[in-house]
Amino acid sequence: MEIQYSAAYFEKLDLLEILYAGQAALKEALPTHNVDKSHLESFEQIGAAIIKLNKEIRILELNIIQSVK
Repeated sequence: MEIQYSAAYFEKLDLLEILYAGQAALKEALPTHNVDKSHLESFEQIGAAIIKLNKEIRILELNIIQSVK
């Protein structure tokens, strides 16, 4: 079970890295004023995905810690 948690953990970390990179690229591409609504929605969706993924990572961390004890 420990190996499954570890594999899922690292997969989620990889995905988190991709989301952060995508968010940073989108932020750079956004003008400082007159932001297109679809770009803003995309930015917000990525932010929500990052929050959700961070919560999932925390749960996996707890499961890994408990499985090691």
